[in-house]
Amino acid sequence: MAFIDARTLPEATEIEADLILIGGGLASISIAKQWAGVGKSVAILESGGRERDMEIQGLYAGGGVMRAPGNPDRNIDSYPVQSRARWYGGSGNVWGGKCAPLDPADFERRDWLERTGWPVTRAQMNPYYDRACDLLQIPRFDRDWDNTPDPDRPPLAINDNFFSSPRVFTALSGEIDAAKFDAFRNDFVEASDNIRVYLHANVTSIALRRGNRVQGLEVRCLNGRRHTARGRAYVLATGGIENVRLLLASGGIGNHSDLLGRCFQGHVTFGVYENAEGLNTMLCVSDGQNMSLYADSARDKVHCVIATSLEGQRRNGTGNFTTTLFNPNAAPRAEDGALLALAAKLDVNGGGARYHPGFYMSEQFPHLESRLTLLPEHTDPLGMPRVFLDWVYSERDLDNLERSIAALGDALGAEGKGRIRFPVARENLLETLNMSRHHMGMTRMDADPEHGVVDENCRVHGIRNLYVAGCSVFPTSGIANPTLTIIALALRLSDHLKRDMGVSS
Repeated sequence: MAFIDARTLPEATEIEADLILIGGGLASISIAKQWAGVGKSVAILESGGRERDMEIQGLYAGGGVMRAPGNPDRNIDSYPVQSRARWYGGSGNVWGGKCAPLDPADFERRDWLERTGWPVTRAQMNPYYDRACDLLQIPRFDRDWDNTPDPDRPPLAINDNFFSSPRVFTALSGEIDAAKFDAFRNDFVEASDNIRVYLHANVTSIALRRGNRVQGLEVRCLNGRRHTARGRAYVLATGGIENVRLLLASGGIGNHSDLLGRCFQGHVTFGVYENAEGLNTMLCVSDGQNMSLYADSARDKVHCVIATSLEGQRRNGTGNFTTTLFNPNAAPRAEDGALLALAAKLDVNGGGARYHPGFYMSEQFPHLESRLTLLPEHTDPLGMPRVFLDWVYSERDLDNLERSIAALGDALGAEGKGRIRFPVARENLLETLNMSRHHMGMTRMDADPEHGVVDENCRVHGIRNLYVAGCSVFPTSGIANPTLTIIALALRLSDHLKRDMGVSS
């Protein structure tokens, strides 16, 4: 059988495979698809079943606090449960399908920012981004696309501090097209004789042999059954928080430089907001300025965000930043009068300016104090310690958001294209930030073991056969939704594993 319920296996069953993938989300599925029919056995160990189960979802439960200078602390105890999906297909069951590669700037070492730079370049990642697009059945990102824009949807021309960065949508999401996503996650397994998916199989411990090689895994089920799993190579792909939880609970594997669980990054995301005076965040553009490339986000079209270029980041001393725009209400309500009055004041050409609600996202920088720890006194039904997330924004994170918005407003004003209204005081930022569901950075990638948990091939430093997949390996957060990069890195890891295990592509 391709799908096996681990709860029904005899007690103390030993699961054996050449390659063991811990977790059944998009990273594991992307890897496993590359191994279908290659003559090596593959086992996916998935905590959940094929549908949502709230008892299993509750295994994520933990605690948390969000902190920022000059702002009251914000309780985020519900965040670990609400921000991921714990059943086969992972958060691919619920994500919106938005795809974009990280910008070339995201991979660069930026001297004005700490802990930046990836051990791979965007050029080296491009072939894997192309393959990730093919896997998700979306167009490849043409790296010269802005040289041939759609004349009916022209890019906004401002200064070279900003550029138009494309986004596309895939239908391969359980939220968007459940039948298509089911085929994506199931059909390759059922058609392959070398891949098995073990459902309700929770990995609770990683055992090492001689300290430098994984010997096996402890697997537990909620009905009390216990099993083991052994393979030649292991890929940990349970999500940005759960990857860290399992490594910490297994004696701190990968914590050779005290970086495991540190540098949590989730983006600084700020949505539509209206304060007590009725003043809303908006980008106001002059009449006649075609903004359909940005505000029309139909799923069957490329649409763009306004992003900061590497040169703009250098000039402004900032990190990456994007503005996503939405169409205004077709028929403004009477209570929108304050907004319309403000739009009139911001009219730049006397032609009746239009406002667009904006969503701002800036890069969160890697900080050692933004971290995940275990709560050994609080355990889940499997005996695993629960987690506590101390999500810390620094002064520089908040500066980055405000300075980036100001720089975009200056650029729009200088070109006579528009204005930005951002009526939020610094001391009110934390309570109004959207909680990004992107769990990045806590098993960060670096070629030097003193500066990373995994190396440039996503192998845990010092452990010969243990790898990590997912955005927990991102050294910096970048600014795009991370899924396309997660899949691209998974494909890159798959190629490395095939070479290492003597599998011809």
